[in-house]
Amino acid sequence: MSENEYLIDLNAQWATLPAAQRSHNFFPNGQVASEAHLVTPAEGPHGLYWMLDTMMYKNPAEMDDAVTPMSHFHYRGYETFFIDSGSLYLYINGQKVLVKKGDIIHLQPGQSQGMFFLDDVKWRGTYHDFEVYPEGRDVMRVKAKMPELASDPALDALMPRGFMDSNKMEPFLTEPAPVEQCTAVKNLSRPHARYDFPGCSMNIVVERWENGGVKELDCAVLEPGFTAEWEQYPSIKELFYVRSGKVKFRIMGKEFVAGDECVVIAPRFAPRCLEALERTELYELGGQAWWSLFLQSRASILHYDPARLTPETLRALKERFRIPIARIGMK
Repeated sequence: MSENEYLIDLNAQWATLPAAQRSHNFFPNGQVASEAHLVTPAEGPHGLYWMLDTMMYKNPAEMDDAVTPMSHFHYRGYETFFIDSGSLYLYINGQKVLVKKGDIIHLQPGQSQGMFFLDDVKWRGTYHDFEVYPEGRDVMRVKAKMPELASDPALDALMPRGFMDSNKMEPFLTEPAPVEQCTAVKNLSRPHARYDFPGCSMNIVVERWENGGVKELDCAVLEPGFTAEWEQYPSIKELFYVRSGKVKFRIMGKEFVAGDECVVIAPRFAPRCLEALERTELYELGGQAWWSLFLQSRASILHYDPARLTPETLRALKERFRIPIARIGMK
């Protein structure tokens, strides 16, 4: 176990992880197309909290972006990708759109999709409800223990399906479109909804109904000095992604600072609080709190019947929608 079991610096982890512990895909010319490694494993019947850190490499010059590469679909499973460097073309729903650093791609089952990478792209993904094939993890375990077998084709042949259901498609027809018209591409500048509080804005980025009712993706934009304290024993596990900024956390008595591109794991029942040290984009990847409906309900009461927005009403709303925050404010 690392010195801090609650903190993962993605860039530091990538720099120190042996190549044998990464999974690889290849372009037709033999060049490496992508490398991926596990950040946090899937848990429970929906496979929540599963996160991979992947480097998608620039497509070779001889590949034609007019023919949708990597065309595929999934029978099951939902994917959310943070584009943290570079740019790519996304082909989906009859559209070809340019996706850049700062965007988020959210993909649902049954969507024909393809990508063409214009640059090397940091491709941080979370997944749930996938059909996962156990052969992949077993093969990777052998490679990790015996690096001399990392390139053995006989071992690779034991995992022909990879890790999860991915089914090839014929190249499909698309037309160029503005990225703002593509519902699969999200951006903090155009959330489904935004709710402002002193020192914080809550942004609903991916709604629960876009994830089969299982989870949502929310982003809290925090100003320096904003603080949040959770209820004493939060009943849900949370997986935070500090996409940019700097936040001081205290989890089960351990205090630490999470900066750009860090993941923070807050276990179930673990007492916790935070303080923003810089302007921060903080995403909650577990998505088990019903923030969207809670914030809608609070805003509706505040607009139509503000006298009813008492501490008792707020407590009832928090309990109904599994909101684990006890107090927020500026330091």
